[in-house]
Amino acid sequence: MLPRIAHVAEKSATSLGIVGLLGLGVYSFADIWTIRIGWLVITVLEALLSVGAFSVGVAATGLLLIYEVWRSGTPDDERVTAGPPVEAIVPAYRDADVVDRSVSSLLDNDYGPLSITIVVEPDDGKTRERAVELAREHDAVEWLTNAVPGSKATAINTAVEASDADHFVVFDADERASPAFVSTAMCDLTGEADVFQGRRVPRPTDAVGTIAYCERVIVQAGYLVGELVGFTHCQSSATGFTRKAFDAVGGYADMLTEDIYFSHQCHRADLTVARNSRCTSSMETPHTLRDLWGQRKRWRIGHVQVVHRRIREALEGDLGGTDLVTIGRSVGAVLAGAILLILSAQVLLLFVFSWETALLPLASIFGTILGVWGRDVLDGRVGVPSWSIALAPIIYFGHGVLTVKALFEYALTWDGEWYQVTKTGN
Repeated sequence: MLPRIAHVAEKSATSLGIVGLLGLGVYSFADIWTIRIGWLVITVLEALLSVGAFSVGVAATGLLLIYEVWRSGTPDDERVTAGPPVEAIVPAYRDADVVDRSVSSLLDNDYGPLSITIVVEPDDGKTRERAVELAREHDAVEWLTNAVPGSKATAINTAVEASDADHFVVFDADERASPAFVSTAMCDLTGEADVFQGRRVPRPTDAVGTIAYCERVIVQAGYLVGELVGFTHCQSSATGFTRKAFDAVGGYADMLTEDIYFSHQCHRADLTVARNSRCTSSMETPHTLRDLWGQRKRWRIGHVQVVHRRIREALEGDLGGTDLVTIGRSVGAVLAGAILLILSAQVLLLFVFSWETALLPLASIFGTILGVWGRDVLDGRVGVPSWSIALAPIIYFGHGVLTVKALFEYALTWDGEWYQVTKTGN
């Protein structure tokens, strides 16, 4: 009975939260702000100010991301094609049909010596069989079983602890690594960087995939805001790191979104993270709205989990300057998701009463997405967008809904389960 009551409470709280934030947007729409600059007095709708600020922020981060991806390819003097041994780690769970993608692309990398370790779960016989086949076919490939079954984080930790290498790169099973990824990462990792982060983009092959691609571009542009305060996002895929960095943070934490927490670990340990948006890999997208929703909800719940853990850690120990930055960044990201519902209501009302004023945020959103998409089309990573690109502005509303849903689900009903997207190899 109690679990049922908890689920009812979670759904009710989520609905009230969403409606409340949308209502706040409607309520504040007609508020008038008076701005005085000397003798000049300006009155303006609050909605125009907030939507205008949002549009400028999207345009600014979007232009920066576009600049990064359109820069010329990595010069030879920023790559190292030979040096210390590198181990590529490919965690795989129910990935028998797609693990070839990651392995084959890593085999085509231009760095040596490079070995590849596929880490499988003990209850996933099909993926283990495919890993064994790949190890037989390629001398550079080996496989092992996750020593602490149940998560990607422990799979990575298992591979690092079993290896003699001092440099590692990590990729998801369905990723296609950039041919120059390892050589580019090693240039930084043998220099001043402790961690290297490339860019990942979904491979949109249908309408849902197009929405997933647009969402990733929007999020990647948002990551650039964190860099203004020195917080560089690093992940558990398309990522490189040294053993020294791994030991400094105690490896990946067994969490729903181990990559987000890894970013916090690196920042707290004062590690140097080098990010290169020109070094791009691609991954399979969700193919159904159910998978897209489930995957994104898992990520948002994971973000809330990180916020909870970081606040608890700060309260249990000394609160330093790095803690303030990381906690502020994580809490701010969650609050920003909720604020998107207020902005969504304001933009909708602007469009109804004065449609031309709503063109600025739309131009910022589509300009960012198309600017990045054009680069990926030229590089052969994606094709032309589906009609569903027209739905891109709704992503912000969906992100707000997911944030509210994740907050209450984590607090009331989440029991540690996680959602896995169906992968087809497309």
